[in-house]
Amino acid sequence: MQISDPSRPVFDAVARDYDAIFTETAVGRLLRARVWALLGRETARKSVLELNCGTGTDAVWLAKEGWQVLATDISPEMVAATNAKIAIAGLEARARAEVCGIEEIGRLHPSVAEGEGPGLIFSNFGGLNCLSPALLKKLATDLQLLMQPGSCFIAVVMSRFCWWETLYFLLKGKPRDAFRRLAKGPVNASLDEKTTVPTWYYSPGEFRRLIQAPARSMPRWTVRPLGFWLPPSYLNPFFEKHPRLLRLLNILEQKFAPAWVAPLSDHFFICLKSSEEGPS
Repeated sequence: MQISDPSRPVFDAVARDYDAIFTETAVGRLLRARVWALLGRETARKSVLELNCGTGTDAVWLAKEGWQVLATDISPEMVAATNAKIAIAGLEARARAEVCGIEEIGRLHPSVAEGEGPGLIFSNFGGLNCLSPALLKKLATDLQLLMQPGSCFIAVVMSRFCWWETLYFLLKGKPRDAFRRLAKGPVNASLDEKTTVPTWYYSPGEFRRLIQAPARSMPRWTVRPLGFWLPPSYLNPFFEKHPRLLRLLNILEQKFAPAWVAPLSDHFFICLKSSEEGPS
């Protein structure tokens, strides 16, 4: 059931080019800005444990916003890139990164936030899609150790259906790819032209049921679409050539993307808040 050893080389291999193929692209920048806008609405507590931190763009932003950040990733190369960005920004007093797979976060208790659970546990851009349903249930158990009353868990997860993706592949005459996210098991999704990783897709309801731990209720939850109007990142080459269209889609994403379209979007943003009173 462990994913650490086989997955680590996969993410090491793409670490050097990850910013160029996603973070610094026009679509990638807009998607991340939308996540940040949603993130700022959910919690005022300023300690965060970040899962699958990648190359550290979110960790640096969070630290600049005044958060105390512990960023983790399965890949030593990703962690090295994150710590380099933290150092360049002069944020070592507010942020650090260490190698830790998502399925290993239980070992961080009680070291997180000097013995106190973080106000926020955060996973961006499909990192949790690398986990099978069984490993998501294990993550739910680990969250019990780390979350305190009033804290929250926020994840950006690739959804089970994306209208952009289905339309794109149908127009290309590839019906199998158009409906690949509906597969019951993992799909080999591309990280770049040479690298794939087993990926599970979840609807918001499926994800919520798997991640809610029985021993600690998280009754308050919200879900928002991410990438209903904005296209998937692999369509960036087209939209880089049509910036006006991309700007229009970004406005629509901000103004006309209600919660009910989340199951149809490339990703969904889900926030689960623990009870203020703690477990009964």
